[in-house]
Amino acid sequence: MSTQTSSYETILALVRAWPAAQRFLLVHDLLATLAPTERAPHPTLPHARGLLATDHAPPTDAQVDAPIDRQTTVPPSQP
Repeated sequence: MSTQTSSYETILALVRAWPAAQRFLLVHDLLATLAPTERAPHPTLPHARGLLATDHAPPTDAQVDAPIDRQTTVPPSQP
């Protein structure tokens, strides 16, 4: 058993003896150390608009409804 594993097991044994509320606080504090750091926000809206931009006109309601109508009017398959 390595020293690191031994230290980990020793710490774990100590923590297991703590009351549940104290262990919960330890978990909370440990998770806080993993929280992402604050970063400047990225301008994602212009990027998203660029991904959606096309030279084509948007589809009409009839064009959008057509695939839905085809799916709902497909006859059941024959065995």
